[in-house]
Amino acid sequence: MDPILRVDVGCTNIGALLLFRHSTIRLKMATIQSLIDEYAQSLAALTGNAFQAEVCARLQTFIIGFQTVPSKPFGDAGLDAFSEHGERGYCCYGPEPDEFKTNGQRVNGIVDKFSSDLRRLYELSFEKKTLQVKESPEMASILPDGRKIKQIELLVNWFESHRVINPILSAAAKYEKVSECRYVENNAAVIVVGPKDLANRYAIDEVTIARARQRVFLHKVMIKAETVALGSTEKFDLKIAALKEISPANQEQIDMLGCELQKAWRMALAFEQELDETLPNLHRDLEANRGRILKRVLMLMIGSPTPWTELGQATKIASEILQNDFEKLYGMLVEDLSSGEIARLIGECPVGWEKPVPIA
Repeated sequence: MDPILRVDVGCTNIGALLLFRHSTIRLKMATIQSLIDEYAQSLAALTGNAFQAEVCARLQTFIIGFQTVPSKPFGDAGLDAFSEHGERGYCCYGPEPDEFKTNGQRVNGIVDKFSSDLRRLYELSFEKKTLQVKESPEMASILPDGRKIKQIELLVNWFESHRVINPILSAAAKYEKVSECRYVENNAAVIVVGPKDLANRYAIDEVTIARARQRVFLHKVMIKAETVALGSTEKFDLKIAALKEISPANQEQIDMLGCELQKAWRMALAFEQELDETLPNLHRDLEANRGRILKRVLMLMIGSPTPWTELGQATKIASEILQNDFEKLYGMLVEDLSSGEIARLIGECPVGWEKPVPIA
């Protein structure tokens, strides 16, 4: 008998047990589908390098011999990764979302991007609107000797229209006829893979979901930091101007420092806003950390006759404090957040200095 149907406490209602079992199975299936849907939504929310990084992390988990292809030193020849000893190639594209774009415009953008990737794989380029063979010096340094790609997977963060399929497959067939096919097999399969396809392809576990959530959060912070407003920077600017008077021989470097500090300040502000909107518990931790940073940095500055020379040490203090709560989840941001917190203190006046007073 099925273990779930065993009667251990005198219960003889087999129908009730069967109902419980079926309900448990349905709940488990609903949970699995919920994870799949969440992961697909996460993939759709990622763009650019963040999308490519998550796709590669996902495939690398399940495909033995999955090899990413760095774009340095002279490009990746259109190939973002490969597996099966070079017989399966992967091209990623995560276009930025644009609410003003129509589905037709999205389709055209995807078709154009993947057609360009395919031309590079087939070693072709347009010369006066005519396809010409153009050998790729990079492909020979990427694929194993003697191997040709038999299947090309085009992975994209938006696949809501079947109208991308025909133009891409037709382009691949056209390129094959012109190409010398040095690196792509004749009749190579070309498929388009969207977020839902990739989410359904392999099992979704807690690690995958946690990584995707983290990557989506970081991506939102990076995007928000590009446009977030700092408010008034008058006090910050005055201190940078005073620093240029203090050290006139380093004015160019000081201007660069000011720009970088404001950039980090925007990042810290975007991080704070995103935490406040989505993770209030961590936002409270950030506020507590800010209080600790303020106390220790003020002690450092008060004890120095030249506080502007202590900026590096102040940033180190901020980093040490923030690492305790944020290193594990957001380690790649801690350095920028630390600089941003010090820039904020400069701009809001707890940390300051004045230009030198001329001696009469």
